[in-house]
Amino acid sequence: MRERHAPTMLSGTSRAVAPLHPFVDLHLHALPGVDNGPASWSAAIELCVQAAHNGITHAVLTPHFRGKPYAERVARLSTRLIRLREALVDRGLAMEVALAGECRFDTFLHQAIQSGDLPWLGRWDEDYVVLIEFSDARLPAKIGPAIEWMRARRIRPMLAHPERIREVQANIEVLAPLIAAGLLLQVDADALAGGCGPFAQETARVLLQRGWVQVLASNAHDLVRQPPRIEPGRIAAAELLGEAESWQLVSQRPARIAAMHFPGLGQA
Repeated sequence: MRERHAPTMLSGTSRAVAPLHPFVDLHLHALPGVDNGPASWSAAIELCVQAAHNGITHAVLTPHFRGKPYAERVARLSTRLIRLREALVDRGLAMEVALAGECRFDTFLHQAIQSGDLPWLGRWDEDYVVLIEFSDARLPAKIGPAIEWMRARRIRPMLAHPERIREVQANIEVLAPLIAAGLLLQVDADALAGGCGPFAQETARVLLQRGWVQVLASNAHDLVRQPPRIEPGRIAAAELLGEAESWQLVSQRPARIAAMHFPGLGQA
């Protein structure tokens, strides 16, 4: 189990965050009983309550897709999404949620692209965006040709938490040809703030300084180990890149990507 660390800068959970701009979270595990997120409906609702308390107004939910065909899972999760939306309305919570996925780079991802069953994270200009994940050990051997294959089909893969990959931590330059090929990067806000240890934090900092990161997201799973907070990471990003770019990472750019799920964001 990956050790979690207290972030170097952390807003307390007892006081609501009132950010300058609304946070749009493109990585949240809030559907109950489907992966390593909340185990119950009550825990799922409380996770969303805390997310809203921490300034998140829109969230694209990203349950794991790995090792199985996508179509049946998308249908089952869509039903759970409807129930969660109803529960949030009943709770009086204004936070809006939509469904995508965190997709393991495997043969089932390839099949889902071909069959049209992929749960899209959003849009990047004229391309669709899919959130993908690798193992924490190293990059897949054939990821370069796979990115080119996806780009030819107007798909932009966005890699979740690259700062956790040990090969990237050892040599950040292994990402350079993939970035050039069109790979997008999403860093965990908590990792940038120090919540995932010094190696992940330093890698996240270097990725931002290189200008390779498009989005910071919470990657929240629960209220304790991986809580739904973005502000500590935004503050860390502002210290590196300035206030304006920090808000691009957590608000404006995620809003443009997620506007296909939340039409109101595209009108903002």
